[in-house]
Amino acid sequence: MKKRSVIISALSVTAALALMIFVQPAQSLAMDVLSVFRVQDMRAINISVDDIQQIAQSVQLLQSTAQQPDKQDSEATEPGSDTGDTQESQFVTIDRAREFTAFDFKLPHSLDSQTPELKMIETQTQTVTIQTQEINDVLTKLGAQTVPDSLDGSQITVQTPATAIAEYSDNTLIETQMPVFSGDTQALSALSESILSLPMLTDNLRSQLASVDLTSGIVYVPVIEGFGQQTAVGNSTGYIYSMSDLQTLLASLPSGLLPFDESRSLTDQPENNISVLIWTNNGVLYVLTGNQPANELVQIAKSI
Repeated sequence: MKKRSVIISALSVTAALALMIFVQPAQSLAMDVLSVFRVQDMRAINISVDDIQQIAQSVQLLQSTAQQPDKQDSEATEPGSDTGDTQESQFVTIDRAREFTAFDFKLPHSLDSQTPELKMIETQTQTVTIQTQEINDVLTKLGAQTVPDSLDGSQITVQTPATAIAEYSDNTLIETQMPVFSGDTQALSALSESILSLPMLTDNLRSQLASVDLTSGIVYVPVIEGFGQQTAVGNSTGYIYSMSDLQTLLASLPSGLLPFDESRSLTDQPENNISVLIWTNNGVLYVLTGNQPANELVQIAKSI
């Protein structure tokens, strides 16, 4: 159980690093219903150590100048309130891979001797109503460009794809697709411009993020100097991250850079062989974790 929680923690940290650099520019949201959720390609956002250190310094400066919120503020609704179209992600246990029908749920042949625990999460929809005063209060504190008051009350909907999960004794395989954004395109554009105007972003990151377009079906993954590298998975390009590299990276960062305490506890874990491999194939995004060296994880991935 402890080993599995560490693997999940590794995924959480990787996801957090990715979320730090994901931006949704306002592009045409028209989509062919047959290609909704499909992954088209994978590309890297390259992050240098200097980028990380500059962001860390900016975060520390914000923390040192921010006032402690009172109890009422801490219990207030976050900017952009949920309008209710939200459901908690529910894991549903399934007996066979073919019971998952959103797309072809494939399992690695190299692990055929094991019987995995299979789960799924159904498609979820969340609609957020923009509250410009609350959002602009936050943006102003961060030194970013505010959004127009005329956007108050506009809505943005995010539909997340179905997800399939196979848990083995030493591996966890996650298969999913792309989220779909819809709603007020002016609001999406304004929020994108605000994010890109954040002073904590370096010129290197700002130029790369300006070209990100998640509506294209492209998955963007962070490749930080010394953490994350390309690898071949059949005819696909994958990105692999090792826990030991992650521990080294986290240990070099000031406390408070990442928005959760569990990430810091990973630096106290003894060195291990846990790795995370991310790749795409035939419109599906794969995430494979394993308590083995990276080259062995790649061989398991190739057998899917």
